[in-house]
Amino acid sequence: MSKAMKYIKQHKIVFALILLIPIIIFTGQYYLNKSSVEISSSQQIQTEVKKGNISSTVSASGQIETANYLAITTSVNGIVKKVYVKEGDIVKKGQKIIEVTLDSEGEISLANAYASYLRAKNALDSAKNSLIPLESAVIQKEEAFDTEKEENSYQSHDERISYKLAENDYFTAKNNYESKKNELTQLQISANSAWNEYQSQSPVITASYDGYIANIVAVEGTRIENSVSERSVQTVASIKIEGTPIAVLNITELDINNIKVGQKAKILLNSVRDETFTGTVVGIDKIGSLTGGVSNYPVIIKFDQNTDKALPNMGVEADIILESKEGILYVPTAAVKSTKNGKAVTVVANGQQINTAVKTGISDSSNTEILEGLNEGDVVLMETLPTSGFSTNSQVQFRGVGGVVPFGGR
Repeated sequence: MSKAMKYIKQHKIVFALILLIPIIIFTGQYYLNKSSVEISSSQQIQTEVKKGNISSTVSASGQIETANYLAITTSVNGIVKKVYVKEGDIVKKGQKIIEVTLDSEGEISLANAYASYLRAKNALDSAKNSLIPLESAVIQKEEAFDTEKEENSYQSHDERISYKLAENDYFTAKNNYESKKNELTQLQISANSAWNEYQSQSPVITASYDGYIANIVAVEGTRIENSVSERSVQTVASIKIEGTPIAVLNITELDINNIKVGQKAKILLNSVRDETFTGTVVGIDKIGSLTGGVSNYPVIIKFDQNTDKALPNMGVEADIILESKEGILYVPTAAVKSTKNGKAVTVVANGQQINTAVKTGISDSSNTEILEGLNEGDVVLMETLPTSGFSTNSQVQFRGVGGVVPFGGR
């Protein structure tokens, strides 16, 4: 046996691999080309230019700030004696809600509050009585001053002195009257505050507004306890009053300048995904806040309709409509390409693909308005992601003698 044959026999595995490499490369290239065709065909589909409606929106999330629920609170100490209403009852302002049997501490607080109210009321009544003669004095001094102005010739020294005295008397009386009126206003505020404090210590808790009972917390026989020194209060019920919910959305600095008062919004409650509500932008906080390097600006949305499903602090998602157009031409946004000369689409006509320049308008999440360049019914190509075959960015590699041979994807 020759040395050459002996060498080949000893290294037959190596020689077999060398002979197989071209076959592997050829086979891989064949499947690569085949898969590329499959990927290319799966990425482009034909669609028509249509006419319809488009709304350009800004999406944001936030929470229900208020749903017109008002707490009924008390600062008394004692045992719940009677609950006069139940959930869902319609109530009027001043109507009894709960009655409490006060303990000794509650009785003392009630007596002290009433005594404070009486002192404030007496001071107010006294000020009202003292205002009457001051008002009369102003009228008298004004009449005397007017007479002096009409009859005084201001020629003599005595006449000028007489005029000055009448003028001073009038303005002094007027200043005294105005000062007492201001004092009266402050006393009225003090009396109102004292009355509210007395009411808060009352064993009978009433509705502060017209509405209906949303929930009752107090139960007959249970104890209500508050700290007198810390002036704490407890919520015993809540009333739902007329009005629509308010939501606050956080808008980023990229979108805030596009938001205007009066814009409409579509709202979804996180807890009610099968119902869409509408609302209106009623307020924009242009100060905003910086959190984690991101600037957010609160935008207030008022619901257009009332709903019992919106509760305080519920999460919401909303699309604020910046602009809306009806009866316009549009194509899927995926059909529009950016070029150095502007926007373009690929039109399919007579079996040929024609790159056509277009002028675009507003866009929503999936479609773009066409202002110029296309007609309704034109067929265009739209880029889509492949649904099967190799991933466009995957790559398999075969390492051969000369290095790495790309095949398909990674």
